Amino acid sequence: METTEYKVNYGFTSETFPLGTHMCYIYDDEAERKMVIEKFLESGFSAREKVGAFADMETEDEIKDYFKEMGLSVDEYRKTGQLVAGSEKKAYCPDGRFDVERMLESWKKFYNLGKSEGYAAVRATGNPHWLHKGAPGAERWVEYESRLNDLVLEYPFSGILCTYDSRKCSGTLLYDVLSVHNLMVVRGQVVRNPYYISPEELRLKQGA
Repeated sequence: METTEYKVNYGFTSETFPLGTHMCYIYDDEAERKMVIEKFLESGFSAREKVGAFADMETEDEIKDYFKEMGLSVDEYRKTGQLVAGSEKKAYCPDGRFDVERMLESWKKFYNLGKSEGYAAVRATGNPHWLHKGAPGAERWVEYESRLNDLVLEYPFSGILCTYDSRKCSGTLLYDVLSVHNLMVVRGQVVRNPYYISPEELRLKQGA
């Protein structure tokens, strides 16, 4: 199916989206977060997409509890490889540090893997709790988020949903996060972000 023809459903909103969508979700309500993530994942399974879910979970028990809290039964999806789930810290900082180029390459590989396995599309969600712990390389996080906007043009994920707990993030980080996402989830709806700065504009600003 051509990229322009594929319309993406996220489950928590009736609106559909094109491939190559990268958005943020800043939340302060756990019940709402669980609903949004549950629908985002569930709709990906239903659409026969490969799905990645990375959050603050380390052990197998924590992974199972993460999905159980959302009422999702994912054993079969994990067995078949349709769902890849695990620790966001290990995904983003496998050796204890964050490397922008390495992380972008890992997303490219994940996308290519999903397509080679015959999935209709590829989507992912992550919650970078490790940012609050001062891992080396964390200062390049906003650059990474901005470069994801370029990446999804060449590797058109059906959705990359970046989630942030506003109760744990600084105001500066939240402002920076908003500046590099042209779409954001607000109360279960996807809206255009008036604070968005394109990758080109950001590069000019940083080079000024």
